[in-house]
Amino acid sequence: MMKILIIEDESQTAADLAQTLQRVDPAIDVLKILDSVSSSVHYLSSNPMPELIYMDIQLADGLSFDIFQQVKITCPVVFCTAYDEYAINAFKLNGVDFILKPFDIHSIRKSVDKIALLKAHFQKESQYSELLSNLLIAIKPAMKSCFLVNHKGRMIPVATADIAYFYIADELVFIFTFSSQRYIIDHSLEELEKLVDPKQFYRANRQFLISFAAIKEIEPHFNRKLVVKLRVPCSEQILVGKLKVTEFRTWLADR
Repeated sequence: MMKILIIEDESQTAADLAQTLQRVDPAIDVLKILDSVSSSVHYLSSNPMPELIYMDIQLADGLSFDIFQQVKITCPVVFCTAYDEYAINAFKLNGVDFILKPFDIHSIRKSVDKIALLKAHFQKESQYSELLSNLLIAIKPAMKSCFLVNHKGRMIPVATADIAYFYIADELVFIFTFSSQRYIIDHSLEELEKLVDPKQFYRANRQFLISFAAIKEIEPHFNRKLVVKLRVPCSEQILVGKLKVTEFRTWLADR
């Protein structure tokens, strides 16, 4: 009996995956379904390691790579991903499998068979750890170093390092640079969060995605909120809600 953990924040996808695994092999025991980095870290820190983990990359509270920074995972991992061909090729080169969403029973069966084969060759815990470490280095998503924007009939490249913040105004999304230039960009803030380095940009609230380099100081605000003061002009006050204060402070300190 193979004991499997599923880490996936889309509940229907997680349920379908669990059912499909048990169709592939009725002896498979799905230990638990988790939907976030924090719940995964808690579970893996307080329970025996499963024999296999199926793990989504983009979770409700961050990238699944963050789990590996907080807990030692010594079993093989199959990533469930919708990433581009470059990242998928990296999975293949490192020998740990992936499932490209949407999955089907054929892809699940292949992943189970491949892990069984790997298990026969990599019996030592340290070898699993080394394999996973190499995989994480190779597949960490490439972050955007530049955005191409349409401005007054011209296409202008804007380096990500030159961006102080992204923000929403009048139902449009804008870039604001350190040189106080403003451009409309054809991405939602949710999409931009996935395209920029999460160590360098933080989603302060629904309206602002701010660069660490743009932050001048932080001040306490009414009702346990924080006010973020920037080094560049900003027409609105940037507030971090009380529910995100701890996360924001951790992000600031995690350099």
